[in-house]
Amino acid sequence: MIRYAGPSAVADAPSARFLVQALLWVVALVGVIRLPWVAEHIVGALITFQTTLVAWYGATPAPGLVVDASCSGADVTALCLGVTLAFPVAWSRRIAGAAIGATIITALNTVRIATLYAVASSPDTLDLLHVYVWPTALALTTLIYMFVWIRWNSTRTHRLSPAWVRFFQVAAVSFVVYVAAVPWAFTSAWLAEVGTWTAQSGALLLRLAGASAHATGSVLMTDRGGFQVTQQCLFTPMLPLFVSAVSAMPMPRRRRWMLVALAPALFFGLGVSRLLVLVLPSFVIARPEVLVHGFYQFMAGAVLLVVAAHYRERRSVAAASRRTAGALAAAITAGLLAGGLWTRAIGASVTMLSARVGIDVAPLLGVSDPQGAMGLMPGYQMALTIGLWVALSTSREWRSIAATLVWVALLQMAFLMGVCVVHATWGVSVHALVTRAWALGVPAIGALAWTAGSGTAVGDRGYWRFWQQVGNRFPVLTGAASTTYYFDNERRLLTESFPSLAGLTILKTDLWDEAKNTRIMQWAADQGARVIGIDLSRPIVEDAREAFGDRALLPVVSDVRSLPFATGTVDAIYSMGTVEHFAETEASVAELARVLRPGGRLILGVPNRHDPFLRPLMVNALNLVGLYGYGFEKSYSRRQLRGMVERAGLETKRETAILFIPGWIRMCDLWCHTRARALTPVTRAMVQPFVWLDRYVPFLRRHGYLVVNVADKPSTSSAGAGAAARSAGVEYVVDARGCDPALLRSTEPLKALFIEVIDTLRLHAVA
Repeated sequence: MIRYAGPSAVADAPSARFLVQALLWVVALVGVIRLPWVAEHIVGALITFQTTLVAWYGATPAPGLVVDASCSGADVTALCLGVTLAFPVAWSRRIAGAAIGATIITALNTVRIATLYAVASSPDTLDLLHVYVWPTALALTTLIYMFVWIRWNSTRTHRLSPAWVRFFQVAAVSFVVYVAAVPWAFTSAWLAEVGTWTAQSGALLLRLAGASAHATGSVLMTDRGGFQVTQQCLFTPMLPLFVSAVSAMPMPRRRRWMLVALAPALFFGLGVSRLLVLVLPSFVIARPEVLVHGFYQFMAGAVLLVVAAHYRERRSVAAASRRTAGALAAAITAGLLAGGLWTRAIGASVTMLSARVGIDVAPLLGVSDPQGAMGLMPGYQMALTIGLWVALSTSREWRSIAATLVWVALLQMAFLMGVCVVHATWGVSVHALVTRAWALGVPAIGALAWTAGSGTAVGDRGYWRFWQQVGNRFPVLTGAASTTYYFDNERRLLTESFPSLAGLTILKTDLWDEAKNTRIMQWAADQGARVIGIDLSRPIVEDAREAFGDRALLPVVSDVRSLPFATGTVDAIYSMGTVEHFAETEASVAELARVLRPGGRLILGVPNRHDPFLRPLMVNALNLVGLYGYGFEKSYSRRQLRGMVERAGLETKRETAILFIPGWIRMCDLWCHTRARALTPVTRAMVQPFVWLDRYVPFLRRHGYLVVNVADKPSTSSAGAGAAARSAGVEYVVDARGCDPALLRSTEPLKALFIEVIDTLRLHAVA
């Protein structure tokens, strides 16, 4: 007899197999690292590697502190390797995941050893860190990495082209290898000999140019002074960047290997060329050695600008070239005109702050900055940040660059203060490589923040595909305690905003609530409203139509930034949590104002930037690791929302908010509702205090995590035309923006077929 196992049993079989295999892998690996030969040669080599890195990057080993196998991080590495190697994906991805996990754990454990060295003189603190804090931190980091890696490989999608993906992957691996190889490369006798050749070649080149120069060993002497070409000058971080670019560029394999083989000659030529800075006159640069040491840092910044411009204009080489030229010009101009002033302002601020904590900044920065990297950092970061903004920004929003520069200034002061505190407390000087990495890293992170909304343009393939997938896989949230609370808030908001919903034509800017959440528009339809709904996701439109049942719903597959409706055709618009999911928020509000009739009312809700429970911070953190189910999301203050609405030509009538509840409680409640129903009584009890506060302490409503602006469109001379259009109903535009064909199928089959063909072609075009 054939017995049907059921979908849950079929789905659980691979999970059970994975758990068994992971357990076997972990047990086997833990047993292997306990073998005497492995413990002596492999784990011992790992300990030597980590302690060498710690000593090189500035932490002084404590005489009485012995680093043994218990401090190697081998146990948690075995756990990470066991899980990643057992997960049922391609072996190339398993090996890559295991390598990345082992690298993260090794780096964190190296920091662990450095902190233990630093507190070795305090036995109580040493025991606390060694026995409790660091083991917990390592285990928690490993678990988070495994969870994120498994989730990434379970629902893996790329918005970048394969070449960009390969570039970032190779760059990450190459930089890790570079950092690990630095202690050996910087003490290499062979590289020291190459430094001698470089100095002699530079002297010859300078003499040919008419300058007075000669070389003694690896020291180049000129009229501006002497300069020694060390291993650090030759083993530059530009090497991994070059390898990453060559690996990602579309070219035949033979040419790729040829370029890699030519890398030593190329970088030798660059090493000689940078010595030409030494002959620049003093009125051009007072300290040429700073520019020589920072040569590759400037080159890396230029490469970062080129990469950013080509990423932004990846469909047009000519546009990318123009954007690159503009970005370079902006960075150079900002550095020359404002770099010195910016650096002095940051230095004065740090001096003032350090005086309050009793630290003399000047001598400490001199000790920590023999190459001038720290003195160069403030102005360099400011200029590079402006250049990246020009390379990546499309709307030239001055507020975004101003806010970013404020954050850059605060981070610079924090970094410099941290350097001084570390040196004054432990006598540790920050290596120039760390300073240069910080100088490049902060603007790069700012650039990532600007591009977080990339891929959200109208018709963008990645944005459209993301919401199709969300519509297909996201569970129904109706019935959860927090969803009921959400519905009560929305119902009160609509009741207070409209004397009566009967006879009103209401446009809902997405059908997410109607398909998966509060079903608020079903309630509005029961009150007599005529509901029109749009959504970018066809699965959401279909689910909403089904959920409406016998109620009247006019659903349209459309984008809120390009509405397929005539001007002045709807009485009211209800938009709650829609316009913050893409970059063109202000344009979408203007589009909503366009279709609203004169005298009509808009209710617009967006995430509250000043949420007392810090929900925007939580959302950004979850989105950073790919765990936020709604993708890109912005937040706004009440003043920002009001300004956006009024710039669209509307008049603010009321400002409020809904959902006064911590975002994490809402997320826990939804997770239990969809994944662990047995725990819903617990989360329901967590929600109830906020329901009570909402009901009996009304002033708290203004601090909910969705801030709301209720605005009216002024009545004008065109009010009559708007009323006529409203009485005739909404005018659907039959074009590539797509009216849902199911609306017309019953009465006009040929026209419906025509629209369906156009809509299908449109969807395939963006796919």
